[in-house]
Amino acid sequence: MVIEMTSTYARNENCPVREIGDGLVIMAPTGNVTHSLEDIGAFVWHQLDGQKSLDSVLDAITEAYSVERDVAEADLLVFVNELLAAEIIVQVP
Repeated sequence: MVIEMTSTYARNENCPVREIGDGLVIMAPTGNVTHSLEDIGAFVWHQLDGQKSLDSVLDAITEAYSVERDVAEADLLVFVNELLAAEIIVQVP
């Protein structure tokens, strides 16, 4: 699947989430796998609200963290692919 920076994603409502410190533990919808997100991963997770495009999420990342935009974009695309594969986010039509 090709991910466009104009696409919008939302957290999967069927995934229980627990905040632990600055991180998150998210249970996959199948209920047999958990995923841990720390710092920037948790930050991105909160940004994926079904309203913001990935471009907007990228803007938020570069404002909050000291990172080059092209590096952040590449990392964001990889991360979103991983979240999609784990079914803990969904694309908003």
